[in-house]
Amino acid sequence: MGSEPGGTKRHVTDPVRGWDAGTYRVTAAAVLAWALLSVSALASGDSLDVVRNGVLLLTVVLAVGLARWHPVRRVVPPALALFAAGLTVATLIAGADWSGTSDAARVDILTGNPNFLAAALVTAFTAWAAVAPWRRLVWWGWPFVALAVLHTGSRTAGGALLAAGAIWLVVQAVRARSRLILAPLLALVVLAAAAVAWQRAVVELTPNLLAAPSDLNDAAWRHDLAQHVSVSDEGTPGPLPGTTAQRLVAQARPEGTPFVHQSIGRSEEGVPYVASIYLRADEPQRIVLTSHLARVTCEVDEEWRRCITPVGHGDDYRQRQLHLRAVERGGRVDVYVFGAQYERGTEATAFLDARPAWLPQTMVNRFDLRRVTFVPSDRVAIWREGLALARERPWFGLGREASTEAFRERTESVLRRPVTYAHNLLIHVLVVHGLVGLLGFALVAGALLSTLSPTGWARLAPMLIALALLNTWDLTFFEPTVFAAALAATAYWSGERVRQPPA
Repeated sequence: MGSEPGGTKRHVTDPVRGWDAGTYRVTAAAVLAWALLSVSALASGDSLDVVRNGVLLLTVVLAVGLARWHPVRRVVPPALALFAAGLTVATLIAGADWSGTSDAARVDILTGNPNFLAAALVTAFTAWAAVAPWRRLVWWGWPFVALAVLHTGSRTAGGALLAAGAIWLVVQAVRARSRLILAPLLALVVLAAAAVAWQRAVVELTPNLLAAPSDLNDAAWRHDLAQHVSVSDEGTPGPLPGTTAQRLVAQARPEGTPFVHQSIGRSEEGVPYVASIYLRADEPQRIVLTSHLARVTCEVDEEWRRCITPVGHGDDYRQRQLHLRAVERGGRVDVYVFGAQYERGTEATAFLDARPAWLPQTMVNRFDLRRVTFVPSDRVAIWREGLALARERPWFGLGREASTEAFRERTESVLRRPVTYAHNLLIHVLVVHGLVGLLGFALVAGALLSTLSPTGWARLAPMLIALALLNTWDLTFFEPTVFAAALAATAYWSGERVRQPPA
């Protein structure tokens, strides 16, 4: 059974037994790397980092050694499957409208950070696909993972997942050499079709996909800034045929004016926005509508009126938020509301709540392809400051704690929101550990990857590409949920050797 029909030879993989030459190579590299990183840590005055790096490198050595042990090899595929499936299901449940969670809590699952969560999703899925016995069936789960990534709002992870899928298609296509030239073309066609379908069928379906949910009880709406808020469905006819309005009875705090609000995301610089909502009241009263960029005071009476804010232009800093506020501090309202909407442009369009219920409206705007840039300007500014810091102490770096404060100080003058790390793995390692530390990490990575067979490289290619992209525009590799999945899959394939069967 050593050849395909027609006499074409195929590779057969067997588990490596015991500590082979590859294991010793990784161990030696880890010991040398720990020595280099320890020198770097001590030179920068961060002695605790000696212990941290020792634990990290010991984990790599143990993973490679255990990957040679048959019981462990049997556990890795189902463990990664459960991890990937659990992350995906938890994210989808938390992101769905029926979950009842707040807008902020929807992405605060297991990791506490939407970018970390999305990176863990992509890494866990591609790691599972690399080791699963039925790899082609596993990749049918790609759309579900993509939907989960969409719920996190991480564009970096979305791009990494697309790239991983494209690499998988290329690997499948080039298995037959006659289709080698068609492989890149196939990947480009599939990705282009998916991008066009998303943009036309979802993002540009209506001009109102920035619309806030009409239901003020929706998890996207927050009432925590008011002293008291009551939203009831009394069956009151809305302003448009076939619609139903809600009754909002709210009391602002004595020191404030907000009743209800919804955060939609950072405003794009120079882009015009307007907010609108239909209002009616049994008794005449006044209420303030604000888009966080502009505001208007609305006179409310027994007739339905549409309240629309003046045009406000984004500044890439203030959050786009739809607020209903009192005219004065501690004010109270009792009004009927319908059709809250927030949109780009200089005037409000006709209300049409066409957003699918399963799709978080706050995420549609983040994945608008018209907004996507290959190299965001804020990342360029962070990288520039990071490289400047690396040049100040090129050999041993600043150390973990000092680099955090240095990044915050250096980016305060160039960003409205200062950061504490480089948002790029290579630059961050240079800043924290210097060239000596970077050499140490490179030795371990090179030794580990050198143990892979051609089959292992093919299986791991989607995950490796995804990790490269995730850590070019961000820094997620050393997050436990990401690192563990990537190391498990890589160690698994480092424990495989390729046997060329007899013809």
